[in-house]
Amino acid sequence: MSTPANVANVLPKIDEQPEQPKPKGVAAVLPKTASEDSILQQVLSEYKGLAKNFNTANTSVVFADPVRSKTGLQHGGLEFWPTTEVGTKDFPHPSPGKNVLEIYSDELRNNPEQLKQAIYGDLMHGMVNDPYWRGLRDQFMQNFTPQEIERQHQHQTWWDDVNEDQGAAGNPTWDAYLRGWIADEGSGRSKGQADSKNTMYSPKQIQILQKMQDYLKTGAQ
Repeated sequence: MSTPANVANVLPKIDEQPEQPKPKGVAAVLPKTASEDSILQQVLSEYKGLAKNFNTANTSVVFADPVRSKTGLQHGGLEFWPTTEVGTKDFPHPSPGKNVLEIYSDELRNNPEQLKQAIYGDLMHGMVNDPYWRGLRDQFMQNFTPQEIERQHQHQTWWDDVNEDQGAAGNPTWDAYLRGWIADEGSGRSKGQADSKNTMYSPKQIQILQKMQDYLKTGAQ
């Protein structure tokens, strides 16, 4: 999971009908608005590689209600839910059958440019289904420096949870390395690489990351 004109519509209060508690296990999200459609379309229009895999028919951006936001914020400002993820009984997928970017952070709701950058970064989770992207990702994972491999073993990487779940095909903890360079999430490119004395990313990995970044932008292999 990922960071920070108002892009979230404020729902009118209905004093005559007090809000009823939502059934346990039912996703609670605000109704889809034009702003949500617009913000996703802007990202997809700028990044042709993402648009090859995502569109407004198979992917939604939703602003979580206060109850879900409180839970979601324990893990980050937003969450990418792929179609294959169901969630839990108490915190289910907000729209089963679709890819969903669920926004929990008020900072993201109120800052469209920051929200666009966060959506750009989190959509990389779902790119594992793109054969070209997946091939580059596999190459990337085979070219860590010895120093970074040692930090992974010691759980002392820039992202200290990188070894949590290595078996998952779309493992977001590994993908933190990709987003950390391509989108500079967590200041991975601007600070993490320098702090590691240029050993967090190997020269080969940087070449691969440039190809991935170009592919996201242009959609051309």
